[in-house]
This record gives sequence, structure tokens and C-alpha cells, in this order.
Amino acid sequence: MSNDQENTETITRFPRPKDHFVFLMTIDGDFLLSDEKGELAATSKVSDAVVWRQQGEILRHYLTDKVCEVIDRSLIDIEIVKGPELLPSEYLRQFRLNGWVCLPDILDAVVVDNLQRVACTDDYSEFQPDTNNRQLCQSDALVKAAVDPLSLWLSREYMGTSEVRLAHTPGIGVLTPDDGKRVVQGWHSDYPYHWGIDAAGKVPTPSGPTVMGVQRIICISEFTRHSGATAFKLGSHTLEKPPPEQWGLAQDAYHPKYRSDKGLPYGGADADVIEAPAGSIILFDTRTWHRAGINRSNRGRAAMLMDTTPAYIIPYSDTSQDYKALVSSDIYGQLNQREKTEIDQLMVHRFLGPAGPRSVIGTDIELTEQLSPNNRQR
Repeated sequence: MSNDQENTETITRFPRPKDHFVFLMTIDGDFLLSDEKGELAATSKVSDAVVWRQQGEILRHYLTDKVCEVIDRSLIDIEIVKGPELLPSEYLRQFRLNGWVCLPDILDAVVVDNLQRVACTDDYSEFQPDTNNRQLCQSDALVKAAVDPLSLWLSREYMGTSEVRLAHTPGIGVLTPDDGKRVVQGWHSDYPYHWGIDAAGKVPTPSGPTVMGVQRIICISEFTRHSGATAFKLGSHTLEKPPPEQWGLAQDAYHPKYRSDKGLPYGGADADVIEAPAGSIILFDTRTWHRAGINRSNRGRAAMLMDTTPAYIIPYSDTSQDYKALVSSDIYGQLNQREKTEIDQLMVHRFLGPAGPRSVIGTDIELTEQLSPNNRQR
């Protein structure tokens, strides 16, 4: 690729919203709604029905126009938490129309700060990563981000099933400043499609209206083209095929000499970059062509990836050991009941059949070791 094509992707910028709706959350993590009679009720699911607007000391329900005061005795033990800029139904409309959607600045500032601390980026760039503990057990922020209610609701609605799982343990990755020589990521589609990736088990044929995966990217640091925000070919999920070889596929670009021989993967105007503030979540159909950006800044750019699939898809990796470690840690006690229920459903993979989801699926460590290339008998 010629140099004049580099770093000229089309940018879609989401500024930090000036105003947000709010949710009213119970001690168990459920959300208050107002029914047609004006009665308050709790639900664990996000929708337009749980959206409120705060105006000073007044809380006004979006659908029924019911008004509550912040000091209302009926709201004892109710926490006012930041909601989205737009209605959940509007985000879902965008998602279904485009195959992607961005929730700008959706996460609580404390959660974002703790994610940056674990990542050792932004205000914590002088810190050293904790290599003694599993990342998931270092802060409740990772779980709170993984079970973000709006992005999960959108994922379920887009895939057409409430039974979804995490294909891998949610984790933070840091894209460090580019040195001009290192291997960079090529174009690909995420699990389970894995088009453009030399991997076994990839989806071999188009899946049409059946959506087998939604990727959620949490922008822990601000996402800009300069800092290496993810590059996409937005709308490519409808093409039902891999990226073109001349764009630089992931299966080719990982070779050490690819960059010196052929240059960087495609970064011209036919590609797209979504820029968004820290705390934003980008959701996209995992068929979408994309690659990690090139970090041309002088500090790391952190993100958290959460490939979410229907329960009938075998997970990309075993999440059971991380889940067991989480439940045994002090972090687990800091979660509310909704968060515990969600992370259980997302990370514990079970047999689904006539007998019900009774048996947990996990890695057979002994058999894995027995079949490893070093031990397998020929």
C-alpha cells in the first residue's frame, strides 16, 4: 500500500454527550419503571420503559410522564445512575439498520477510572500491571463493564435470543505506541466467523439473518485515529465474505516480514474509524471487517473486548477457571444481584438439551495435556 493511503480512513466522531437520561436502580441492580397506572415496578431488563429524565430535584418517566422527587420516600434505597444519551429503542434501530452502533460515554466515570487503573493507561500510565492476579479479579469494574445492561440488551435483541454467552473471558488489551517496525493486525472478522484468519472452526458459509456474534468494544481510553482506534469497513457484514486479500488479511499480516515487504494493511478512505470518548461502547456484527489501528500517539490506548455469541455457539475459549476465581475473590461480593446473575449466564457454558442446562461445559485439562503435540503418541 502506498504511503498516501495510510491513515486516511473516513472518521465518524461521537463527542461526549451534553445530557443523559438516567436509570433508577434498586439495591439488587434492577431498574424502576412506571406502568400505565403510574405504579412503580422493578425489572432487570433495559428498555425505553426504564428511562427517566432528571430535571433538578424532579425525576420524570419518559413514557408515562410520571413525576417523582429525588427525596421521595418511595425512592429510599434507589440509586440514580447515568443512562444513555438516546433511547434504547433508537440505538436498536441504528444497530439493525447499520450493523453497528456506538453508545458514547455510557459507563460510569468511576468504572472507567478503575479500568484505566487496571490497564495502567491514561492517568495511571506510570503504574505497573498486576501480574499476580487474574485480570478479572483485579477490579469489579471489569464485571460491571461486561454486564453493562444496555449493550447486553442490544446484543440480545440484535441476535434474536436472550441466551447469549461470552466467547472468551472479558479482558483489557493495550495498544502501545507504534515503532514503525512491529507486526500490526490485519483485516478480519471476529469469532465465530473468523474470515481472514487462519483458524479451525470458522463459519464456512454465509449465515444470512442468523447472527452468530456481536462484538462489544469498550473504549477505556479515548478512541481516536491518532491513538489507534479500531478501523472498520462499516456495512461489510452484509457482504457475507472475507476482506479482500489486497487489504492485508490478519492471517498474512502477522508474519514478521509482511510490514517491511508490503507495508501496512489498508487504511484508505474506504475504511472507517469510529472516534469516541473514554467510557463509550462500540457494538458491531462480528462479520464486519476490521483491524486494530496504528497507535501514533506517545502512550497506550486501552480497550476491553467482549465477543458475545448465542448460547448454541461453542465458546472460543474456556471461561470456567476465570469464573471460579472471580466467585472466590473479594470482587464478587462487591457486585449486586443482577450483575452476579448476568456474569454467571455469560461465563458459565452449559449443555442445552431436553434435560435442561444442568451440566457445565469446561476444559478437560488431563485430556488436553494428553493430546498436546509434545505428548501425543504417533
